[in-house]
Amino acid sequence: MNKIINLPQILLLITFGLVIFCMAGCKTQPETLQTNARLSFDSLEADDPSKLSLNYLLEVEKPSNHINAQLSLRGWNTSINGVSMTIPVSFPDNFSFGNDSKAVIPIGFELNIPAMIEAGVPLRDDFTVELVLDLIYRNAASSIPLQARETITFPYIREPVFTINAIAVLRAELINTRFRVTMRIDNPNPFDVSLSSFEYELHGNGMFWADGTERDVFTVPARSSVAGDLYLMMNFIDMNRNLLDQVLWLQSVSYRFNGNTVVGTGVDYLPSFTSEFRLSGISPVYAD
Repeated sequence: MNKIINLPQILLLITFGLVIFCMAGCKTQPETLQTNARLSFDSLEADDPSKLSLNYLLEVEKPSNHINAQLSLRGWNTSINGVSMTIPVSFPDNFSFGNDSKAVIPIGFELNIPAMIEAGVPLRDDFTVELVLDLIYRNAASSIPLQARETITFPYIREPVFTINAIAVLRAELINTRFRVTMRIDNPNPFDVSLSSFEYELHGNGMFWADGTERDVFTVPARSSVAGDLYLMMNFIDMNRNLLDQVLWLQSVSYRFNGNTVVGTGVDYLPSFTSEFRLSGISPVYAD
């Protein structure tokens, strides 16, 4: 005998089916995270041209209804002048939002210029650095990927190149003798550099001869060179007699000329730095 289903039962079955369908549909729809991650450049710091510290700020917003939200770094990529490099990036482990609706996280890494050159990064007047962060946002109900990136460009600062063009011992009298160094300084940068607080030591034939300090020595135009003379006084009272004889007889001497100078660049992130030079060779002794 066929069982007869009345109208109220049919409506009840239809309603029950719609509820089941709706619940199933809700479970399959992924949560949409109403937030964003923004990476912005903060500062560039350096003590010398060989190593640079780049600092960024990462801002991530958290929806107000999310609890126990965390943010972690799953990967990143650093590109310098189009060449990708594996550079350690500072990032906190499993950063927790707590009760805050927005996180501001400092991000930083260092650029080592010699390592970049070894990795084949092309050297230009500027460095273009792109940093891409791949992030994971997690809360109690979801795990969602985010990405943030920033590209910056800043000037590449090169150290000046020092060359000794001529060295001459100028005989003034038996004990005190003047010494002249003709030096060339090449500036490979696309901006002028100034050299100040120029300190140097002179060693001849393996012995200390003299030292000196100059102030406001040279300004070297962009992509150019200048040459100038430095003078110092040598006192032979405490010197070896053979060295004095060499000077008197105008013989050649071996020299080592070491020193440092403060280089002014006018560039914001490194307005000045100390550059060292170490030069050696053989020089004839010229008469005054």
